[in-house]
Amino acid sequence: MKNLFGLALAFILIIFGFHGVSNASSENDFDRFMKDWNEKKELASQYLLRAEKEFQEGDELSACATQKEASEYGIAATQSLIYAMEINGTTDSIENLEAGLNKWKEIGDVCGSFFN
Repeated sequence: MKNLFGLALAFILIIFGFHGVSNASSENDFDRFMKDWNEKKELASQYLLRAEKEFQEGDELSACATQKEASEYGIAATQSLIYAMEINGTTDSIENLEAGLNKWKEIGDVCGSFFN
């Protein structure tokens, strides 16, 4: 579990460090998606850090629920960034972001047995 958090945090830093989007063709939609990206990436990071703390404290059930929430925010944030990039015509990094979506899904599915 701890290795997954290290990997997830490194992944977040790489993905959330992306700043290559500029000049939107539809500024209202672009701005809306970028605002959504910024809000949800922050929430995803906060939930992931909270889940890590809960795991360290031995509360696996709460940690898994929190990690699942982090995953949902991470997926939504990344999807918003993809939409913003598509509006802007910046598609060079979309493949990496789509791979990131899969990583967020994996992070959310790690604790699936707790909730089934």
